[in-house]
Amino acid sequence: MGIMTRMRDSMPTILFGLLVAFLITIIFDWGMNYFGMQSGQQQVVGEVNGKEITYRVFSDAMQNVSDNQKAQTGSEPDESQLPQLREQVWQSLVTQQLIEEQIQQLGIAVTDQELNDWVRSENPPEDLRRFFVDSTGQFRRDLYEQFLNNPNQFVRDPQGIDVSYGTKWLVGYEKNLRQRRLQEKLQSIVLAAVQVTPGEVLQRYKDQNLKFDALYTLFEPNKLVKDDQVQLTDADLRSYYDENLDQYTYEASRNLKYVLFKETPSAEDTLSRQHDIEDAAEKARAGIDFLQLVFTYSERPDSGAFFKRGELAPALERAAFSAKPGDIVGPILDTDGFHLLKVLEERTSATEFIHASHILLSFDAGKDSNAVKALARKLVAEAKAGKDFGQLVREHSADPGSAQGGGDLGWFTKGRMVKPFEDAAFKAKAGEIVGPVRTQFGLHIIKVHERDSRELKLANIYISIRPSSQTRDDLYDRAVDFAYNARGSDLAKEAQRSGFDVKETQVQEKGGVVPGIGVSENIVRWAFSNNVGSVSEPFSIPNGYAVLAVSEGIDAGVRRFEDVKESLRPLAIRKKKIEMAKEIATELREKLAPTDSLSRIPEFNEALTFQRTGPFTLANPVPGIGREQRFLGALSGLSVGEISSPIETARGVFLIQLVSISELDSAGYHLQKDVLRNQMLQDKRNRFLSDWLAKLKDDASIEDHREIFFR
Repeated sequence: MGIMTRMRDSMPTILFGLLVAFLITIIFDWGMNYFGMQSGQQQVVGEVNGKEITYRVFSDAMQNVSDNQKAQTGSEPDESQLPQLREQVWQSLVTQQLIEEQIQQLGIAVTDQELNDWVRSENPPEDLRRFFVDSTGQFRRDLYEQFLNNPNQFVRDPQGIDVSYGTKWLVGYEKNLRQRRLQEKLQSIVLAAVQVTPGEVLQRYKDQNLKFDALYTLFEPNKLVKDDQVQLTDADLRSYYDENLDQYTYEASRNLKYVLFKETPSAEDTLSRQHDIEDAAEKARAGIDFLQLVFTYSERPDSGAFFKRGELAPALERAAFSAKPGDIVGPILDTDGFHLLKVLEERTSATEFIHASHILLSFDAGKDSNAVKALARKLVAEAKAGKDFGQLVREHSADPGSAQGGGDLGWFTKGRMVKPFEDAAFKAKAGEIVGPVRTQFGLHIIKVHERDSRELKLANIYISIRPSSQTRDDLYDRAVDFAYNARGSDLAKEAQRSGFDVKETQVQEKGGVVPGIGVSENIVRWAFSNNVGSVSEPFSIPNGYAVLAVSEGIDAGVRRFEDVKESLRPLAIRKKKIEMAKEIATELREKLAPTDSLSRIPEFNEALTFQRTGPFTLANPVPGIGREQRFLGALSGLSVGEISSPIETARGVFLIQLVSISELDSAGYHLQKDVLRNQMLQDKRNRFLSDWLAKLKDDASIEDHREIFFR
């Protein structure tokens, strides 16, 4: 691969290097029906603060994403992936537009001289520089300068491949560099106030390195205070409600009814794919190189891999392991599509596999163990006498996971089953019945069908069965007709008349999540823009379409005290118990002298104990407690030997005594402080940028018209 190709394929694709998955660069001109887009007079996909995002820009961005995926995976996104990719592209374009708006408002500019100085500096852009590094890792400045001075000439890269760069490409890359420099300048302005103080760095080092050891006593409310000791009045309930009012607010929501139209392949779709796999099979049997056919036909790149027993789908395994090297196997229709296999090679593995079935008899409560043992012996005799093993399984086995399949456990090797079962199975010959074998699950009667230690190297032509464009169009037309008829009557009535199931869900205004369907900001936006009774056009969702109706609109508010009163009672009781536990802890704390150990607590109250944490750092969970921030905060403020005041937490009330704390390693701190500072600064910058971009989006006027173009 030449330098130019590698450079083009590796163009930078991140915004700010932190927050956006790719930088949209428009360089292609594509057709109007790509990715399921619908043509029409409206050519604006959306607007951000009044500035349009055109259909062309969105279409080209989608194509770039598709090209990137194809380069990485070998295949373009399928129909089920398109809604998610459209959402990613939309969010990236919105973000890019907001970034450009900020650049303009702040008057940020990049001159040609700045770019020239950057490109010709001792440290040029890394993504450009790295393509002029030879096999020894040395930067070939001579080739680099030759390229900059005359990009239209042919030069030889370090691997000796002739490459033509071209001025047109360089102009496009210059635009990319300019955009990156503009964003770097904006980032510098936005992050100018983000700093990490020496005190913060020192505290982070202490949290990660100082070892604390402590004693603690937990005053558990439910153990110390009985329910009948708590006197609770309506005033207490009202007080708890008022203090926790934020827990009883609810956002505006919409209740929706909807009908799903799921994309499933038609008989014609299956037949079409069957013709493809049969065509491949005919060519394979005619002697055409199978790996070339894999490259031509298969949807999954496959040059041949070794498979052991149990690693293939059952239908593929049975066919492949019944063949010999050189055989072409199939076509085989499996749950995921059609397969055509060729056995390339066979070898013996060090691992042996067994295919077995079993009958499980459990010793459930109420069952006589002697009777179970007698039944097991009887079933062994019947199985050895030739009675159908699968029938015996269905009549007697207590293993629901395998009973319907005749007790079949598939292929397994050592280490997969419990030891007594494994030992018995691997001692048996193929066709032999052994048992009963006792394990913790009960008594097993085992039938070993086969033993095998072969591995097969297989090449696989895989062709999925998926809905065609015509099938999707027909489904969309059905959804459109249904929506039209539902507007004339009622969605539920029309669904009943047409034989569709009606589902219900509730959506909130923020988040874009539609329970039962997935993430769809378009559906949420529609729901909050329409009245009760409104019926939507079909919305594109993963693997199909949805037609929805608004059944109820609920405004944001606070749940009434009367409605939540009874649910408050256990919470208010818990609060009272914690208060009473805190009083007990306070009384005991006052009985302890400054020189006392917390280990004296049981002397004052036999119901209480004390625990010791052992050495730990504040950056890690407290042994036996976890990440209880109030506990950690109180501990970090204690002197050695000091006992804390009662610390109220969700678990109860703690008294803590610091036993020891390690010394600060000043030398270690000075060695690590710069690395720590850089890590903390980067973390702070990431969080600040994320919050800043989220604020830009929240404050922006964003209009999304994608539903006009996509289905």
